[in-house]
Amino acid sequence: MFTSIKQKMGILLLVALTCSSAFSALWQNARSYGEAPETDPVTVHESRILTLKELLPASGSVGYITSVENDRIFAAEKTFANVEFLGQYVLTQYTLAPLVVRNSPAYPIVVGNFIAGGPDQEFLDKNHLLLVRDLGDGLIIYRKGGKP
Repeated sequence: MFTSIKQKMGILLLVALTCSSAFSALWQNARSYGEAPETDPVTVHESRILTLKELLPASGSVGYITSVENDRIFAAEKTFANVEFLGQYVLTQYTLAPLVVRNSPAYPIVVGNFIAGGPDQEFLDKNHLLLVRDLGDGLIIYRKGGKP
């Protein structure tokens, strides 16, 4: 198969260099893994949202509002203009499950998750949302009130 020592040595050298390169990359990744943050963004979001869980019903549905109008959460995502609001909504739904979080202020209990500015008072008044509890860090629980 191999006719000369030079060919055998060339193949052996190629295998040795390939293994060396692979082990070097593995070593670099193993070293950088130790420098990775201890908490990822999902874990940070979960720990923030879990403060709501004990104050909300165990099942059923609650509404959801944020710093932008509800219909804009999905509209901005379609163009990839801003997926942060959609990501926050989906992670809130995930964290509070089995409670269903609906993207609407039209529920008796509404979760406010404000990541970019506070609630718009005009929006709250228009939707008859009354403050129940401000948990800080942009998390607020509202209840649907009667028309003023």
